[in-house]
Formats: sequence, structure tokens, C-alpha cells
Amino acid sequence: MSENFMVVDFCSSKIVLFLAELGPELKIKNWTPIPVDQDTIRSGQIYNLENVASKIRKGIEETTGKSRYEPADVYIGFSDPEVEFLSSIGMAACGTPDNPSEITEKHLDQAITSSRAVKLEEGRVIVQTIPVRFDVDSKTDIKNPKGMLGVRLEVKSALITAKKSSLLNFKRALEKAGIYAERFAYQPVAEIFELPSEEEKENGILIIDIGRDLTNYGVITENKLQLAETLPVGGIHINKDLKHYFNITIDKAEEIKKKYGQLTFSETEDSEYIDLNMGSMKTNKIKRDLLVKYISERLSEIFEFIKERLIQNDLKDKITFIKITGGTSQIEGIEKLAEKIFNITAEVYTPSREIEKLTGNYDIPVLNSLCSSLAILLFAHRNLTSGVSYSADLSVMKNVKGIFKKMFGK
Repeated sequence: MSENFMVVDFCSSKIVLFLAELGPELKIKNWTPIPVDQDTIRSGQIYNLENVASKIRKGIEETTGKSRYEPADVYIGFSDPEVEFLSSIGMAACGTPDNPSEITEKHLDQAITSSRAVKLEEGRVIVQTIPVRFDVDSKTDIKNPKGMLGVRLEVKSALITAKKSSLLNFKRALEKAGIYAERFAYQPVAEIFELPSEEEKENGILIIDIGRDLTNYGVITENKLQLAETLPVGGIHINKDLKHYFNITIDKAEEIKKKYGQLTFSETEDSEYIDLNMGSMKTNKIKRDLLVKYISERLSEIFEFIKERLIQNDLKDKITFIKITGGTSQIEGIEKLAEKIFNITAEVYTPSREIEKLTGNYDIPVLNSLCSSLAILLFAHRNLTSGVSYSADLSVMKNVKGIFKKMFGK
């Protein structure tokens, strides 16, 4: 009988629970989305631990049908603007010039472990270690060095670091709900590995996920992770802008954004004004072109910041495609604005056949607001089925072998 594993993904506006079967093929047994407000989770941080624990406890009962449940493994999906993306070099000696040795799994582990030996700020830990490139002696940029003969193995690793206190709050909330977790996955890393096609990852792709109060983005080129970061800005900041400029409530701003939000305005529109139907309120109508202007300004700010980060990391010219996801990606014309700013072809993300099949089999709505959770689920399954037991500071998982499986197919 196959064991079950659980994913608990902490998103901007919800916590998503997945219960799945741990086998060669991913099988979802049940899932539960749990809405949360900004007093509970804000900017990727827990602000009311007792409330989070209570919601997760109820969600576990709904997902498993039991008041207490102990899955074989639990993955915590998270996003946090305070996460840092670092690059580091690790090395392993394999032999001598006169007697080069075959590079084994042990040498790979030694090199990757060596790449983790970096000095971090007090209170920070390494959450994930992802090998980006291998070199063997004078041979560089090797996809899979296992089995080669050499003297010195080097690896360039991407390190995801986070504040230990933030991670412990996630663990503590789950413990109060009766679930014990040791494994973490950073949402932008999972999304950039699991959502694009193999061709897109080889040619260079940027994925932008705009949530309620966070924006995740990641870059992968030649199937190598290049960047993964989080911005403390999202769709709710558009709502706040509309609230300020139009003198309306934040709830009304959200309603207008969802119903009328767009980034183009034509004189042929049915009306130059949008009737808010707000009775005695001061603002009963707003100009449609102003709505376009204010939404565009906030999204442009997000895209311009990401563009600058790409330039700083010498990645701008290595990307051939952009995909935009998250709840805010549903604003009409958002891909056109991205194309204008980045000068790169862009589109709103549509699920792959794999994800469509997976969600279709289990009556899961294919919503862009669920993309990060589905990516964490796929990422967790890939790592867990690689047959490796992980440990780390905290203990925070080192999901190296699962990344090997994703990169090398073995």
C-alpha cells in the first residue's frame, strides 16, 4: 500500500492543502483551499499563528476526514520577500592527475555540500540547494558529470536562504494542527521548474506570479535556474491605489478591478464612465481611462523592477518568453503591457497537458491563482519519489536529488 504525503502551501490569500499518494505516478486523494485575510498572513509571513493553526486543523479534517492524521511526509510551500537567492561554488576531489577517478553520486554530494559552506547573516538558513552547472577539470558546463573520469569536480549552486524564525512559524502552526513537517519549497523555484515546458526552460523563460500582496518571479535558461525572488507588492496594491484615487472602499476597488480591470481603453467602449451603483456615496461614476491608467501604473512598476533585476544579473537578453500567472494575471491586456516593457513575447499562463490531466481527474479548478500550489505539489512529488532522505539546519530540506531527477531524468 502506497504512503501518502501532504503539501501545505502558504499563498498570499489562502492556504492550500493537498493530500496525495506517494507513488511513481502522482495521484491526488483530496485537496482543500483555506481563505485567509491579511491579519492572518501578510507578505508571506504569519501574523496570527493561532488562527493559522486553527484553520489548518479544520482543513486537515476536511481533506483527510480525520481529526488527527500523520502523512508519511509534509512539504511546506512558502514565499517571502526576505528570501535571498545566492550563487556559490563547491568542489570535490575525485582522483589525481595520474589516476583520475570515476565521478560517483558521493562526489556529487560532496561538491554540493561544499557549495553550502557559505557565511550567512545571523538568523538565516539555507532552505534549498539547486545545482546549476558542473565542471570537471578543464571541461565546463556539463549537464550530468556522473560516470565521467576526472580529478576535480566543481558545481555552481543556487542557494535559497530565509530567516529561520519565519520558517519556524510555519512549522509551529502545523505542529499545533497535529502535523510535523521538515521540508520546505520556495514557490518561485517550484514554479520555474514545474510550469514551463522543457523547450521553454531550454530557450529561456521568465515566470511572473502576481498574487494578493506578493509577486514571485523566476528565470531559467538552458534548463538552469538563474534567479528566483519575491517582491512585497501585488494585486491588493492596485486596490489601494483605486481606493485612494476614486475615494471608494477597498472591497469596491477589488470588485471594480475584477469586473472592469483592463489595460487598454478604446473610444468605442460602451461608455466613457463606469457606474459604481453606490447610492449616496460621493463617487458614483469613475472614468474608464483613469481606471486603465492607475492599474497600468502599478503593474508597470512591478514589471520595471523585475526588468532592472534581469539587467543587473545579465539575464535580460537570455530570455525568449514570459508567462504571467497568479490571480492578478486575469486583468485584460496584462501580457501586452509586459511585452511593451520587456520587449519580449509574453502571454498569460495556460496549464500544460500534464496539469490539465492532473486537475481534471480530481475536479480541481484550473485557476492561475492555484499555480504555485500545483507547482509545489509536483515539485514535492518529484523530490519524494527520488528515494532520498533529506536533512538540514532546522531541519530544512536540501532537495538536491529531486532537482537531479528533474534536470537529468535519473
